[in-house]
Amino acid sequence: MNQFISAPILFLLAGISALTPFATDGYLSAIPVMASDLSTDISMVAVTVSLYIFGLAIGQLIGGPLSDKFGRKSIIVLGLIVFSAGSFLIPYSDSLVMLWSLRMLQAIGGGISVVGVPAIIRDNTQGKDSARLFSLIMLISMLAPSIAPSVGTIILKALDWGWIFSSLGVVGVIVTICALWVMPKETKTAQPEASGGYMSVFRERRALGYLLAQGFGFSVLMTFLTNAPFAYIEHFHVSETFFSALLILNVGGVAVTNRVNSYLLHKSEPAQLLKVFLYIQLIGVATLIGATSLFPNNLWLAVFGFVITTASMGGVVPNSSACFMQYFGKNAGIAAAVLGATQYIVAAAISAIAALLSHDSLWPIIIIMMISTLVALLGVLFYSDAQTEVSSETQLS
Repeated sequence: MNQFISAPILFLLAGISALTPFATDGYLSAIPVMASDLSTDISMVAVTVSLYIFGLAIGQLIGGPLSDKFGRKSIIVLGLIVFSAGSFLIPYSDSLVMLWSLRMLQAIGGGISVVGVPAIIRDNTQGKDSARLFSLIMLISMLAPSIAPSVGTIILKALDWGWIFSSLGVVGVIVTICALWVMPKETKTAQPEASGGYMSVFRERRALGYLLAQGFGFSVLMTFLTNAPFAYIEHFHVSETFFSALLILNVGGVAVTNRVNSYLLHKSEPAQLLKVFLYIQLIGVATLIGATSLFPNNLWLAVFGFVITTASMGGVVPNSSACFMQYFGKNAGIAAAVLGATQYIVAAAISAIAALLSHDSLWPIIIIMMISTLVALLGVLFYSDAQTEVSSETQLS
């Protein structure tokens, strides 16, 4: 590990990264109760998952340039304060519009803070040290969703849904104090390139297919997460506790395919593996179509289809990221911003549409997942050079 990244700062970065999965997954089992308290449909409350992802993208676009101008520490602290404030205010929502607005506030704060994580790693490490740190952060990001639903369910059973968000606020305050304590005073970084640099990313036609794969492939996962409470709790009538256990299967699937992908990268190119995992995603959605058509009341066939579909993310996201970033050497920061913002904005929009349409049927969810998968796959097949090699230095094993 590079000497400039101390253990306390590393734990701080991990804590900041973990806020997002806790904020998106920690309250999923409470969505039906929230809908009842606000006298609205479950799908209307489920939209808050998509709103958070959309706000996260906006926050990153805001926080990135600000952290370049004013320094990482001050902007991370600002984002954490906004996140905490939104978290504490959400339990006082007395209408759907108020809930949506405060959820966006919470998300923007989260985005402003989390964009500093890769920036700090990039500022202080390089080569293998940087790869090891990114790998650790990715591991935490995958493990947090497996814990968050269970924690949220425990709080819901013991207290009420408002305490889930209040707990996030408390965690946000703790992380803020840690940031003020452990992060050193810093020198301001260089100014970012002019906005014209963003256009250079979109002019690189060979990379656009991988951008589509990232945005629409990730949308499949977000569509599932947004609509999982309706699919499992309302449609299949499972308990909140069992619902949390089912979500762990999906997170476990992503972790397994992530490790399998890392092993396969020793023998295959990322572009080749990206197509393989997109085909696996297609098979998963096809399984859902068959199960819903022939056995609409069979929970375990649906679970199998959802797990296969979402598990493919363990190979889709890292490979599409590597393939996209290979075309941008001098403007890698701008390219990364475009990649991240596209991923979250597209995913938020598509998953929100699915939530709005899925009032009493799984079909809108499944059809939207199929369309997203096809767009991602066709983007790779027809818009990108699928045989391009990526150097081993861009891979995170």
